[in-house]
Amino acid sequence: MMNRIPSKFTTGSGKLNKSITLSDYNRIMNYIQQDLGNQQVPPHVLHNLYLFTSSSRKFYSSEIPENVVTMNSEVILRLGHDRKVRIRIVYPENVMGSNDISIYDSIGLACLGATENSRIEFSDANGRNVALIEKIVFQPEKEKLYYL
Repeated sequence: MMNRIPSKFTTGSGKLNKSITLSDYNRIMNYIQQDLGNQQVPPHVLHNLYLFTSSSRKFYSSEIPENVVTMNSEVILRLGHDRKVRIRIVYPENVMGSNDISIYDSIGLACLGATENSRIEFSDANGRNVALIEKIVFQPEKEKLYYL
């Protein structure tokens, strides 16, 4: 049986928001505190990250559902009708290649906590976009790699 850490936060429709592990929550909150006032990190990025983390359902790493995108998860996104990309959701200092997407990026934050087969909305240089999380290829918690 899954034990979810209670959260009083819901969306305006009464539905529960996205999910996050407690370890990801704690680490993200540390990033927010460290980067407050950092001129290279726009305040709206930290604000959106804070809103996400504070309103998410919190799970112990060993109990988060396997269909939830967590930090260091690899997912296949469908952008439009025929374009698919494989990305990995990472912390800012772990961006190593073009497939690594920071949680400070709109698309990274949109993916984090979402579930497989859900639609996400994000902004980029072209404006608002919608994508489908087609498949979670790798989730560290599923593989019991709680240290990632």
